[in-house]
Amino acid sequence: MQRYLGLTHHFLLLTTSWLASSVLLTSPSQAATIALSQGSLLFTNFSQSPTSTFTNADTNATSIFNGGDVATKADAIAYLGVTPPVGYSFTSNQVFGENKDSTGLGSSKATIQGIFEVDKNFSFNFSGDLNLATLTNNPRQESASVNGNLGFALINLANNKILDYFQVNGNLTTGKNDSLTYQNSSNVKFSALNNSSLGGSKEFYTANFDGSLNHYFNNKTTVALVAFNSTEARVSTPTPSMLSGVVLSWSVIMLGIKRKHIKNNEPC
Repeated sequence: MQRYLGLTHHFLLLTTSWLASSVLLTSPSQAATIALSQGSLLFTNFSQSPTSTFTNADTNATSIFNGGDVATKADAIAYLGVTPPVGYSFTSNQVFGENKDSTGLGSSKATIQGIFEVDKNFSFNFSGDLNLATLTNNPRQESASVNGNLGFALINLANNKILDYFQVNGNLTTGKNDSLTYQNSSNVKFSALNNSSLGGSKEFYTANFDGSLNHYFNNKTTVALVAFNSTEARVSTPTPSMLSGVVLSWSVIMLGIKRKHIKNNEPC
């Protein structure tokens, strides 16, 4: 856990520095919006090696702009070794929108899967972190959202039944309710350290956790360990002139309807 406390401190320093720099470099007439999301999982001390493995990493970075600036970055890593049996996954997204009329989306997914032939006992240790942060200069016109979903499931392949599981889910959204939740089965033991700053133009969640799984079987069983790591970041900064145009157009339409209504009600 001490190692992940250090990682959290580093993330907070990096996030604070980036947010502060962005605010200083952005003039009052510009709209700067930032969204950051990052998640990692580490699996060690397996009671045995997997007989087969599968990994997949997928990213998507989309930037849409019309007069504004937007930068999007997404990364993902997935690894599961046999000798020694070690698993690791990492996802990260960074989105920056500035000035006007820009939308950015970064999403990353990393999956690892191992098949194990278990005689009586199956166990391993795990640790990880989920870090989410947003910055908006004008929450009424800008929006930033981030979310993350990390965890694993142990599945009996004979009947596809989930035997054990662990999951941490978090999200931050401008002007809406934020949340960070944990779920686990009885054979999963874990401890967690959370830190947050919610409300206002700058928000963040950090979640650091470590634990273990220990499952006993009466008979030889083939199981699959499936670990998932999915994070996303999104920003949107509309064009002020477009917003004014919408309001003006709506006013003109309402005025026209009102005049037509008065004219139709005039006596012939």
